[in-house]
Amino acid sequence: MELKIGRKTLLDIDSIEYQWIRTLASDGSSTEMINTSIRRCLGGNDDVADRIRQVALGQSSVTELLRVLPSNF
Repeated sequence: MELKIGRKTLLDIDSIEYQWIRTLASDGSSTEMINTSIRRCLGGNDDVADRIRQVALGQSSVTELLRVLPSNF
């Protein structure tokens, strides 16, 4: 479940990674396709990818995302 991005990036809601996810969503990509892209490009498992997508789209908080990550992340 190794992530290729760091904590600082995940905490920055304006990061290019979150912007990329918002662009995928606005282009009409399905939830499944977005989550698959997140796993492939940024790493993580299904739950982490879904939480990252939710944070990017304003459906969840960064705090909720951090709760599913290992405590040493």
